[in-house]
Amino acid sequence: MKKILIILLGPLLLGPTGYFLGQMMAPEAAPPPAEMADQEMQMKKEEAGKVAAAPKEILYKMPLGKFTVQVMQPENVLHIVIDMDVYLAGASEFERLNGAEGRARLRDGAIGVLSDMAETTLWVNPGEENNLDRLKMIEEIVRKMHRDFDAIRTARINEFSTARTNRM
Repeated sequence: MKKILIILLGPLLLGPTGYFLGQMMAPEAAPPPAEMADQEMQMKKEEAGKVAAAPKEILYKMPLGKFTVQVMQPENVLHIVIDMDVYLAGASEFERLNGAEGRARLRDGAIGVLSDMAETTLWVNPGEENNLDRLKMIEEIVRKMHRDFDAIRTARINEFSTARTNRM
């Protein structure tokens, strides 16, 4: 007798409960087609001047710290101190490079790029150290480091100082 009572009362009680919960949880009805057309036209007018862009990727900051580069010139030596951060795209790449070994590889890459730049251009004439274009320099560093580390998207120079000494 209890089985028959449970079998009959179960659907009678749970059926209306499910119906009313479904009404509460259902999404709102879509607006009529005429209203949708008006909304689409307004959105198109608002976005007419905007350029379609890819979604922004999340960049992860990895500080590389300070390093000094010596630029040997015929009459003097230019010491350049740079404190730099790089920004990596993708959490998996950040996790891969965020260890001691990965950070050391990034630092070595940055020092190598700066050393190459120092050897090839001899950088600046005496007295022009403060007029260096930091934006152009960081673009060059990122471009060259991107060859070895695909995840690097940009970088930032936190500190940049120079000191010139005479050669002995």
